[in-house]
Amino acid sequence: MTETITGDAVDEDRTLFRPWGLVDPAFWAGPETEEAATAAAAPIAVDAVADVVSAEVTEKLAAIQTAAAVDLARAGAIAEELDAKTTAVRGERHIETVRVREVRAYLVLLSGHHETAVAWYLHVVRLHAALHGPDHDETTLAVRRAYSMWKALPPSKAEPLADGLIETFTEVQGAGADAVRRIQIQLAQRHPSSAQPAQVVSTR
Repeated sequence: MTETITGDAVDEDRTLFRPWGLVDPAFWAGPETEEAATAAAAPIAVDAVADVVSAEVTEKLAAIQTAAAVDLARAGAIAEELDAKTTAVRGERHIETVRVREVRAYLVLLSGHHETAVAWYLHVVRLHAALHGPDHDETTLAVRRAYSMWKALPPSKAEPLADGLIETFTEVQGAGADAVRRIQIQLAQRHPSSAQPAQVVSTR
């Protein structure tokens, strides 16, 4: 799939937040002052989900991937149509529906609509939590992808969206969630003066 994003450049490897993308364990392990660890480059792994979605949906996902390489608008239209059909047949709490919406979230990101992309990624987090539970690997990976996507945005785009991520991650995994803490660390590093209590100078 194309890696072109209009608007401000996203400089981290977007493999971290592709649908079913790899999230290297080092991504969480490294210090927050360093860039997120780079996962091995790979296309959307349609084959990786072939065993849990129907052949028809797998074929459609492959068609979306192909279309997105040349025409994001066309890919978005195919994904929207597939979403409507899958939701009507399977309902919202079904892995096929969630997979399609993961792809829609990624397509929105590629189009450069950052605020809408964040909303989609957080929607997917909630769907995985409702379908699998908050501690399931799928939910954890969805949270990591949403965080990595947010972290890669330009600060002017990312900071106004931080509260939404914190709210969703807290709702799904609790206030002590690792992703919540990391967002708070990121914000504190960007504004170190506001993160420290003011020092009172004694006149005595």
